[in-house]
Amino acid sequence: MPISRFLPPFVKNLFRPIYRSFVGTPNKQSQSYNLKSREELHEYWSSPPDGNFANNYAGEKESQRVRSELLVRLTEKYCSKDGKILEIGCNVGRNLHYLHQAGFRNLCGIEISQQAVDLMVQRFPEMAESARILVGPVEEKIKELSDGEFDLVFTMAVLEHIHTESEWIFAEMARVAKDYLITLEDEAQLSWRHFPRNYKKIFEPLGFQELESFECVMETHGMNPNFRGRIFKKE
Repeated sequence: MPISRFLPPFVKNLFRPIYRSFVGTPNKQSQSYNLKSREELHEYWSSPPDGNFANNYAGEKESQRVRSELLVRLTEKYCSKDGKILEIGCNVGRNLHYLHQAGFRNLCGIEISQQAVDLMVQRFPEMAESARILVGPVEEKIKELSDGEFDLVFTMAVLEHIHTESEWIFAEMARVAKDYLITLEDEAQLSWRHFPRNYKKIFEPLGFQELESFECVMETHGMNPNFRGRIFKKE
């Protein structure tokens, strides 16, 4: 069990910037902690055996509602309603559903789990019928997308699970995004399926300028302070 579980919040906040300075680049520290191969992680996320099921992400929790509402606000700020939007790791489609309800219609998602996509069709049928959903690992599906195809590309709690062997997909994200990137990711937690990274240090060298950055708060963002929101614009 991590020692940080026993630290009071003010201590975590004090040392968090120091910790992030050590995990800011595509990260060697996570490699030493990697207990599973990329293929094993793909197998896990395709069909989680530990209760981390797709229906847990369908929006029953208040924190999930707050997360998706935050995403809608950010998307409305930077993208028109007719803009093309891609979510990497859309799972059961909760975020895409919220965007669809807000009037966005050119939606696309990549999702590794067929089970999650099947549930998407049941839970959010109108969105699922109109959206383009690519089923398979992002490493495979992102190659099917065209340069600058999307006005906005976003991720929420997905890039943190990308294996160190697949960090080349960040350049692919930069390739398919015409204007904006939004990342809402845990940049601090380290585990067999969490790879902490500073996404400013990843995407700015790939031709993006960071416009906004904020530490998340559960009450207003639906995510704990390990998460940071970042908005990037293509230069």
